[in-house]
Amino acid sequence: MQGSNETLWLTDEVAISGVNYAQVAEAIVSAPNADGRTRGMKDKFKRLSMSKLRGIYSLVTNVYTRVNTPSDLEENLSDLQYIKVKMAYESGRDFTVKDFISETRLMALLDQVHSYDQFILYCRYAESLVAYFKFYGGKE
Repeated sequence: MQGSNETLWLTDEVAISGVNYAQVAEAIVSAPNADGRTRGMKDKFKRLSMSKLRGIYSLVTNVYTRVNTPSDLEENLSDLQYIKVKMAYESGRDFTVKDFISETRLMALLDQVHSYDQFILYCRYAESLVAYFKFYGGKE
């Protein structure tokens, strides 16, 4: 079902949809603690700063504020490519950003955004990643 207007595919087996984007984001950002009952931030993300993450997220929100209808998305499709360019640049500058973008597939998922519904889903997924990063102790 790759190509549905309401899904984005994280992997061949894992689809992000309107009913699971927050759970998928939480699972990516968090890992079980030593006690096995609680969760904490994955070690590989502990060096990523909140300001770096906010910078990545602001790329998404800058486009989101201009897209209110499907026709708005069509007018701003080139901006999605620009987000990819900026993510690639930031990934090249900082390996912690690269790890985060790679693990979350934020850059790769942009290639699947072809509809307004998919764009909104992408934005909600990105917002969920930021929220869970902060929830699980993202540093300033």
